[in-house]
Amino acid sequence: MKELYLIMRELLEVEYNQKSLLYIMEMLETAYNEGEREASGLAVNGVRYYLAVLHKDLGTVINKLDIYMAEGAKKS
Repeated sequence: MKELYLIMRELLEVEYNQKSLLYIMEMLETAYNEGEREASGLAVNGVRYYLAVLHKDLGTVINKLDIYMAEGAKKS
């Protein structure tokens, strides 16, 4: 059960990071409309970073969940 709580916590962290990414994207949209290229460049780099982190974190969490479920199936 403890493992499931850890997995849920990690999924919540991914959700938080997704919301952060949405904020950056909204900032990028605003900066682009105002013609501020430097700010939009920073936002693009932020988006790239968050996408890489989210991809890695989500893969890790899914693997943990798969392992947990496989171990549960072996016990049954």
